[in-house]
Amino acid sequence: MTSVARGGAARAVVRAVSISALGVLPAFLVGALAVQIRAELDVGLGLFGLAAATLFAVSGALARPAGRLVQRLGSRRGAALAAALATTSLTVIGLAGSPAALMAGLAVGGLGNAVAQPSANAVVSELVTDARLGVAFGIKQSSIPAATLLGGLAVPGIALVAGWRWAVAGAVGLALLLLLTSLAGRDAGQRTAAAREAAAARAPDRGLPRGGLVVLTLGGFLGSAAATPTGVFLVDSAVAAGIGAGAAGLLFAACSVLGLASRVGYGVFVDRHPARSAYLFIANLLTLGTLGYVLMALGAVPAFVAGGVLAYGAGWAWTGLFHFAVIRDNRGAAASVTGFVQTGLSLGAASGPLLFGVVAQTASYPAAWLTTAALSLAGAVTVRVSRRMVRRSRGLPVGRRTRVLDPT
Repeated sequence: MTSVARGGAARAVVRAVSISALGVLPAFLVGALAVQIRAELDVGLGLFGLAAATLFAVSGALARPAGRLVQRLGSRRGAALAAALATTSLTVIGLAGSPAALMAGLAVGGLGNAVAQPSANAVVSELVTDARLGVAFGIKQSSIPAATLLGGLAVPGIALVAGWRWAVAGAVGLALLLLLTSLAGRDAGQRTAAAREAAAARAPDRGLPRGGLVVLTLGGFLGSAAATPTGVFLVDSAVAAGIGAGAAGLLFAACSVLGLASRVGYGVFVDRHPARSAYLFIANLLTLGTLGYVLMALGAVPAFVAGGVLAYGAGWAWTGLFHFAVIRDNRGAAASVTGFVQTGLSLGAASGPLLFGVVAQTASYPAAWLTTAALSLAGAVTVRVSRRMVRRSRGLPVGRRTRVLDPT
């Protein structure tokens, strides 16, 4: 790989992380500030779950048309549009005086996230070669724990000192910075050269069978429905388990760092072991996440902390592998295929917090975490089923030890 291609790939990953983090930041910042926002706006757990679900519901509903739009606009203009929508979303949230206004801000954020994810995936697919695709998507998907990290640090650093609205104001500043950077995009010649070299180095697209893609999207829905409540309710749930508000925010931040490192590490692993099945890896992580949610349901502080570690380090660390597995076979239509699978991921991210909030309010936090565990286990099974469908469509055996024939 030449220095031009290496520089283009590095810029692609940085841009992808920034775009993706900004897309989900409104939801996870609101989740981290849950204690303060609920107290000021008088929001119950069920309604708060609905508010948090709003961003992902809108994102899921618009994911496919947004993916097609980004395929036409290109990744840079898509990133600028996503940043403008995120800026608007965070501004509305920061000024919100009622639950309805909070949900309106998150709805705008959902539109921004629908544009942000295919924009980020498109730029990675354009400029990163096959040999580094896993780590690129691991880093790119670290944007989600990066967003929760910013939210977690905002609790003791800003919200408990100056108020939650100032924490949101800081996020508006970050969104504006990315908007200006996207609008001032340059070095187009170098990006084009890097894109040509990356395209020449990769194999032709194999695609995925429609049925396998649909079932995989369902698996993403279930896994996302299980994982997303961790980013929205961990702080409030930790406080209910007996952890102080400041310590809960720091736990949130620490788990976010673990989730970030895990996603990157898993990406490095699949790049170094290209014959191993990413789908089996995803299913195993979802299964480990199930154990984490069960530990969080036990209620005791040590078990809760251990469960949070497993939830972030495994149960929510598979999304980079998910995007990698899908886009590896669909490089030429990365934005469009992202729009397809993002429908499941976003709708899962919408329904998960909503279901969790309702169960927590009507029953208890332990009951909600057990529900999450069931969803995670169902997601693991579904991903395994989708893998079998893909292998059968390619005339390959489905046994675990035949993976050397095909990395599916």
